[in-house]
Amino acid sequence: MVQIRLDVPQQDTGRVDVDAWKEGLSDSDRPKIRAAIELVQDEDCRQFGFDLAQLLVDLELDSDAVATGLVYEMARTHALSKETLEETLGGTVANLVDAMLRMASTSEYQLSNLPMLGNEARNQVDNVRNLLVALIDDPRVAVIKLSERVIALRMAKTQDPETVRRLAREALRIFAPLAGRLGVWQLKWALEDLAFRQLHPGEYKRIATSLAARRQERERRVGKIVKELKRRLADAGIEAEVIGRAKHIYSIWRKMRRKGIDLSQVYDAEAVRVIVDDVQRCYGALGVVHTAWPHIGSEFDDYVANPKENGYRSIHTAVMGPEGRVLEVQIRSREMHRQAEIGLCAHWEYKDERRQSLHSDKMSWLRRVLEWHDDVADLADLSDLETEPVSIDRIYVATPQGHVLDLTQGATPVDFAYRVHTEIGHRCVGARVDGFPVPLNTPLSTGQTVEITTDKTEQPRREWLNPALGFVKTARARMKIQSWFREQVVESNVAAGRTLLLDTLRRLDLSADASELAREAGYASENELWRAVGVGECQIIDLVRLIGRHRVEDRQLSLLPAAPEPEEAASVQEIHITGEDRQGLLRDITSVLAAMDIDVVSTVARADAQEESAAISICLRVRDILQLALAIDRLRRIPSVGDVRRS
Repeated sequence: MVQIRLDVPQQDTGRVDVDAWKEGLSDSDRPKIRAAIELVQDEDCRQFGFDLAQLLVDLELDSDAVATGLVYEMARTHALSKETLEETLGGTVANLVDAMLRMASTSEYQLSNLPMLGNEARNQVDNVRNLLVALIDDPRVAVIKLSERVIALRMAKTQDPETVRRLAREALRIFAPLAGRLGVWQLKWALEDLAFRQLHPGEYKRIATSLAARRQERERRVGKIVKELKRRLADAGIEAEVIGRAKHIYSIWRKMRRKGIDLSQVYDAEAVRVIVDDVQRCYGALGVVHTAWPHIGSEFDDYVANPKENGYRSIHTAVMGPEGRVLEVQIRSREMHRQAEIGLCAHWEYKDERRQSLHSDKMSWLRRVLEWHDDVADLADLSDLETEPVSIDRIYVATPQGHVLDLTQGATPVDFAYRVHTEIGHRCVGARVDGFPVPLNTPLSTGQTVEITTDKTEQPRREWLNPALGFVKTARARMKIQSWFREQVVESNVAAGRTLLLDTLRRLDLSADASELAREAGYASENELWRAVGVGECQIIDLVRLIGRHRVEDRQLSLLPAAPEPEEAASVQEIHITGEDRQGLLRDITSVLAAMDIDVVSTVARADAQEESAAISICLRVRDILQLALAIDRLRRIPSVGDVRRS
């Protein structure tokens, strides 16, 4: 459970006890910190600044970073200039504050109800990139930014509900994954729990209340296990600190959702952590644990021998503990524990105010962090953020040569190809997973081996950029594909975009004035609109949504995007499918519709044996034009299907 406020000393009046807070600082830090405190006169800014500064102290950042935390909120309100900061606190603090202010737009992104959400989402991707570029210049910027988001969420209760929801969505979508990528787990857990509490207050309270009710029994069980494990470790000559570790509420909720279980079945909501002096004793402690209780073979990860990309090291195991309950155990050295808590903060020390020169290996590691923008792929698809917190996981797949690559959960062979090399992606014609051929839009899973088939004459396909078809998950692949199309002759992109849009409207039995549509979508001309469609900058589904806003009365079909409607409010629409007659065609069609949760009202199928063709008319119950458009798009990709259109 997250801590709502830090333990910043306060006077009886509720204001910050400045003198008591400064007593906790080292002598070398006090002059700069005192000067920063004197600059912050506004009481609200001072409270925010002290909370942020205390969190940065806990993360073991230096006095420049702590001073930045103290004055940031005051500077954000334009009450402190860069010149004043430079004169009073030095150039390093002034530059850190300036970097924070440049990134402030990252936390000002408003989820819009306007149809062209994709344009705004692309701006947000740029904001994320700016944050990561700033990270290259000075790693402290990212940590201060993440910490500032934690404090903003803690103090968000005074803001309007929509602003609070926006902060929470951003925390789950952008900042928590970044904190995980940097290994600052303390901030990742805080961001997730705080955001979850704001987005799902009922669920949060239910889990928190249940955990509180079970606390006494849980503490009794864990205390007994801790005592037993300490005794066994001492008998083996291993000096260790053994402590109980409670799972965070958001991770408990995710596990309940993922496995479809109740809170009472989340046995590892309680766990223990063993902290020893060195690596050798880590493995010694592992032996003691596995000797004491039966080991669950499928639950073991050795991140000491194989550290995570962000440097995280620890041994994770699970055993069948006392009372027949699953017990999760983490084993790590003291240095590993420090790094696990504060992540990249453990890697850098800043000893003066001049710009630091990072070692080449550290710079290389930081540049790899830039690939984190793969984790926020498809930022344009933000419709689920209102009701479903998003958390990005990684999968690990291998090349035939045994090289392991990490990708975003749900990545496909196309994503894999572009992860290997841009030219491999451009020339990709097929894929084999674990030796078997698969479609290029097949989601990959950890542990698989992927082999890409290429052809030197092959080129990227525009259909890869259609989110409805699922060919591309990662931002890296999408950007590489779009970049290739942008380098082609403008006229070819215009022609392709025009064809794609008109074909879609024909299948939906819709029409639109191209000039008016371009203006509504924010483009200077219809050619600009078609070019944007041709290179994947503008999604056709967004244009369908935009057209739909002006066609509410058309065929009694609500074209406005909306939350799922009750069944009786949905519209029945007929589509006509033509193609080659083959066994199983109707089954494949109904399977696609079932996967989209679309009800089939009636079906009429006719086969022409002489022509070996099939014609199928299906009445569907759909929510809106967007669902119908997606269904038509996916049905067209079924083998043997020639054309699909609204009747």
